Amino acid sequence: MVFLGDVEGAKKAVHGLLQAATTPFSSAFECQPAAAATYFSLAQILAFQGFYRRALAMVQMGFVFIRDKGFSECTPWPLQGWDMMLAGRNLVHRVQQLDKQAVRLDTPWSFRTPGMRVAIVTICSYAEDEVVRVLSTQNHQLYAQLHGYSLHLFTSPDQIVPHVEAGMNVKDGVHKPFFWKVNAVRNVFDGPEKYDWVLWADCDAFFMEPERTIDSIVHMYTSNATVPTVSRPAPAKSSTRSEEELLRDLYPADPPPVSLLLAVDSTGINNGVWMLRNDAWARRFLDRWWHSDILSGPGKEHNCSDQSTMQHELIQESTMRLDSAWDAAEGPIWPREVRVTAQEDMQSFHQATAMTVASREWQEGDFIKHHPGCHYYKDPCKQLYWEAAVSFEDKARKLLQRRALN
Repeated sequence: MVFLGDVEGAKKAVHGLLQAATTPFSSAFECQPAAAATYFSLAQILAFQGFYRRALAMVQMGFVFIRDKGFSECTPWPLQGWDMMLAGRNLVHRVQQLDKQAVRLDTPWSFRTPGMRVAIVTICSYAEDEVVRVLSTQNHQLYAQLHGYSLHLFTSPDQIVPHVEAGMNVKDGVHKPFFWKVNAVRNVFDGPEKYDWVLWADCDAFFMEPERTIDSIVHMYTSNATVPTVSRPAPAKSSTRSEEELLRDLYPADPPPVSLLLAVDSTGINNGVWMLRNDAWARRFLDRWWHSDILSGPGKEHNCSDQSTMQHELIQESTMRLDSAWDAAEGPIWPREVRVTAQEDMQSFHQATAMTVASREWQEGDFIKHHPGCHYYKDPCKQLYWEAAVSFEDKARKLLQRRALN
């Protein structure tokens, strides 16, 4: 599409088209390339204006409609998956450089918060002798024991009881296994232990640094509740808010505590690993996530449905709320209760997936190595699981030896 006039006029026109196409959101799945192309077109305009947070959010929401991520090249729409992925990668880097200002990078790996109760929650519903289940169970158990964390390991949906109050039931015939994690974490939240934080980890996500604590990641990303902004002039008449209201909203006197830590790759959320504070905001979020209806109708067979619904619940509404004055300051798009971590502090990928989604490949020092897209029953993947498990055990053995000497 070509729009005559200024950039603001073009942005308004594309935004109006996107608003119509995504109302209701589920209807956009009737023509997924069109939806993705429209999000990407709006992202390009925003990036041209220098509004990087909102441009990135548009790219991430656009990827909801690309089934195989970057590999969507045969389409008459003005959209090439690889171009969109590279845009996502570059925008992620740009935004992370800004966000680093609020991260406590000086936090020691061994940092502990006195009295903080932490649980690790995992579902490994593979066969009992499946390599990924055996090695992951050992890996998660050893990490939990090293730091005194609790481990809630579910090996069957029969072990995940319905949460009556929240209306969650993994056997409701509606929710795919992707969603079991939501019910499981909600149950752990309401258990007698009263955990402060829960870390969710997929079965194919392996802890790689035994010295590094969950406490340290939480401290790094939650001890500073401010969201970094920039100072630059905004286009005239670009906001419905007064300057006083804008400043108050950008810099609230009493910001809410950070409750959700997650990582994104070049295509958006990968929720194989995330951390959630056990509080009222988190419970409401889990409930909304479970009851999302965006995948009804033409989107019901969508792959990665849990990731798409999670992302939709967190940023779709704010992404579509254009405000050039807000964007000129790089105001937050994610809820203030959410922090996006660097991949190395949450989860980085095995080589094949890292290359496929143009994102971070696991390196020494990264907290968790995740293997999304690696078929658990294939020998090369079994080898990767074994290498990760052995590497962690070797480091754990050395850590225990140092502790004994001290």
